[in-house]
Amino acid sequence: MAPSAERDYLATNLKRARQLRGLTQDDIAALSGVNRAYVSDMERGKRNIGIDCVGRIAAALDVPAASLLLPTEKARVRARNSK
Repeated sequence: MAPSAERDYLATNLKRARQLRGLTQDDIAALSGVNRAYVSDMERGKRNIGIDCVGRIAAALDVPAASLLLPTEKARVRARNSK
């Protein structure tokens, strides 16, 4: 089963926000208390994460949690291509 569009949105937006801030997956893991492999899985759309985890990741990135779930154009393209 292909990941949901929302999972693709999260994956794309998380990676983009992390890179824009010059952070590594290890940095996000340390700041959020989430395992680095889990962060990697999120960025690849391999994890169906809970809202609390979205909040912790958003706080680590200093962005609103909702911004990680928005359907940006790049995220829409990823969602279309994963089907």
